[in-house]
Amino acid sequence: MKTLLPYFLASTLFLALLLGKHHADSGFSELAGFGEDYHRPKIEAAAALSIYHKPNSTGYDGQFYTQIALDPTLRDPGFPEAIDHPSYRARRILQPALAWLFGAGHPAAILQAHSLINVACLAICGWLLLLWIPIGNWENFARWFLCVFSMGALESVRYSLADLPALTLALATIAFLEKGRGKLAVTSNALAALSKETSLINAVVFLSPGQKPSAPFRQRLGQGILAGAIATASLAAWMAYVSYVFPVTLNANDNIGLPFSGLYRGIVDAFQQLAANGFSDRYFFRILAIFGLLFQFGYLLAKPQLKSRLWALGIVYGILFLTLGDAVWRGYWAGCRIALPLSIAFNILYSPKSKTLLWSGLFLSNLAFVHAIIRWL
Repeated sequence: MKTLLPYFLASTLFLALLLGKHHADSGFSELAGFGEDYHRPKIEAAAALSIYHKPNSTGYDGQFYTQIALDPTLRDPGFPEAIDHPSYRARRILQPALAWLFGAGHPAAILQAHSLINVACLAICGWLLLLWIPIGNWENFARWFLCVFSMGALESVRYSLADLPALTLALATIAFLEKGRGKLAVTSNALAALSKETSLINAVVFLSPGQKPSAPFRQRLGQGILAGAIATASLAAWMAYVSYVFPVTLNANDNIGLPFSGLYRGIVDAFQQLAANGFSDRYFFRILAIFGLLFQFGYLLAKPQLKSRLWALGIVYGILFLTLGDAVWRGYWAGCRIALPLSIAFNILYSPKSKTLLWSGLFLSNLAFVHAIIRWL
């Protein structure tokens, strides 16, 4: 029972943060990410609902996915005006479609379901993590806590975004593979692509042999190609429908750039802002987060674990992290969300010989979790 106490306290902390987002008239809709100052109209079904609007804010991306959830067929005539980049947002259909299903087509229920799907994913993710960092000592609890309370995970919950559901499906894919459930692994991998298109790179985990005796590389390669093809075909089929409904548009064209260029400019800009305007948690933690993620990726590169599917997942997202552009680092938590699989892999696999290096490396490279909690308050 004593070993479960810290997990209980951590769960209580999250529940307290979550209940702070509940309002008597609008439920958990604060997590939908609507802003008081956003200029776009809502679709008719959303305008009729009691939705929390964050004061002095334009809101965040969850407000678009929430409206898509009200009509995942994308036929609502208000979408072109209500959604900033309709064809881009509509690619990530899994979470809105599930919210519509859980809400049984009723707008008020759909709003609450979409706001809470990430909460369910955080619980499932926390349970899945115990497969690799089982309950038993303070070190394992610290690893688990830094995963569950990471900036990437908490921000996905705070604004009802696709990153945590996509990660949860990626972990489920690995868990299915390690249990020899290949068909379920292929299925969860395809669903991850419908949650977030960058999940197409998750197919790399099928190539890793895992820790247990596994199939020959040729067979793993075939399974990886099949899993990648099914995920790509699933996403392509949905995107073909999206392109039929909406004109093709891009999101920000500076989301991706040359490796290290966005990181460099993000760090330089943060130091300049701090020097010019004094302390700001936004820029201070941006610096800590970028250097922390660089350390995490550097460790995984320096200590390759070719038999680990988690290592393979962390590496491909680490490569993606290096290419993130200026638009991502303006709100650095977006970079933390995209690099979430990298942080999860690091927190599980980090194992220096020195206990001092273990504890300092874990906490110093994950210090953005402090800001993640602050942003919930």
